[in-house]
Amino acid sequence: MNKFFLVLILFLNTELISQNNPELFELKLNISNIESSGNLMIAVWSNSDSWDNNMTNSSGQRVGFDYGFKEKVQKGNFSTTINLPKGVYLISILLDKNLNNILDKNFIGIPVEQYGFSSKEKIRFRKPKFDEGSIEFFKNTILNIELH
Repeated sequence: MNKFFLVLILFLNTELISQNNPELFELKLNISNIESSGNLMIAVWSNSDSWDNNMTNSSGQRVGFDYGFKEKVQKGNFSTTINLPKGVYLISILLDKNLNNILDKNFIGIPVEQYGFSSKEKIRFRKPKFDEGSIEFFKNTILNIELH
C-alpha cells in the first residue's frame, strides 16, 4: 500500500513539474531577401489583442509580444533557432536599415524598410490580423520568411 502512494505521489509531482515547465520545440527561422545591412528585429506574438490593437507603452513602443530580439545582419539571408512551447504564434520581422528601432514609412504611409510575417499569405496595404498571420506550432518546425 505504501508503494502505491509513493508511486502516486511521484506521478503527481512529475505532472506538476511538466505543467510548470512546458515542453519546448525548436522553431528554425530562415529569413531571405535581406536587401541591405541593418538590425533584424524579430518578435514572437501569442496575444492576438496586443497584435490586433497595436498596444504600446508610455514611450510609444509596441508591447504584448512574448519574445523579441535584434540581430545585426548583412545583405543576403539569415537563420536562427528559438525554442517555444506549443501554441499559436505570429512572427513579425523588420529590417531596420537606419537603426532607429521603428518601421519607417513614406509620406503616404507605405513602409520603406523591409518586413515579413510568419504567414504565407501576402496582404497588401495593411498588416495582417493575428489569425491571418499566425501559425500553429506544436513540433520542431522550419519557417521560411521572405522579406518584402
